[in-house]
Amino acid sequence: MSLRDRLSEVRRRPHLYGLTTFGEVAAFVTGMDAATEWKFLKGFREWLAYKSDLGANLAWQVLVIRIAYPSEENAFWVAASHDESGEAVAVLFEELDSFLASRETAEAE
Repeated sequence: MSLRDRLSEVRRRPHLYGLTTFGEVAAFVTGMDAATEWKFLKGFREWLAYKSDLGANLAWQVLVIRIAYPSEENAFWVAASHDESGEAVAVLFEELDSFLASRETAEAE
């Protein structure tokens, strides 16, 4: 199973993997990145920063949360540690899938 397929499985059934909050999903995705010697998410932060017009100096986790909750100042702490982080989890999976598809298309050319 490819990493993108695994991510799709996690997206479909996060509770099966013990993931209930954005922080847990972000840690899982970071673990996937570590397992590939930091190649899985290479360019993801920059891609998010460019796409969202937010600061390129922010971590990808913060960028995802700012995209998910653009008007909430303390959204990071809520999304990282509470069950109300469903929107941030959805945005993470959407953006990551879009990024991986974009990268696959670029690599195929």
